Amino acid sequence: MNVRIAAVSVVSAALVATGAGAAVAAPQAAPAPKAAITLKASAPVVKLGDPVTFTGRTAGIKDGSKVVIQVKEGAKWVTLPASAKVAKGAFKVAEKLEKKGVEVLRAKDGNTVSKAVSVTVK
Repeated sequence: MNVRIAAVSVVSAALVATGAGAAVAAPQAAPAPKAAITLKASAPVVKLGDPVTFTGRTAGIKDGSKVVIQVKEGAKWVTLPASAKVAKGAFKVAEKLEKKGVEVLRAKDGNTVSKAVSVTVK
């Protein structure tokens, strides 16, 4: 009987060691990078109707994705007509601001948005 218990113990230990080794050796998929967008305006102050160039970098967003610029109107974000495609993790888009005052803008791709930037239009 002791021989039977010893044999079962050896086989069990071998199975556990093999299973544990396979679990350790199995590569884990790296988590997808968190999507992010940065945004910069070419000038902090512009004249009414003058174009502003917005540039930014992206992380975790595929090249070819469409980035839009949004302006805050009250509590809402309104998408402006111009957009840009992400290329090599960056984008560049020009937009004319048609309203005097401080405009608060952001870049957006899907559910990912940048921090807001302010441009004063005179």
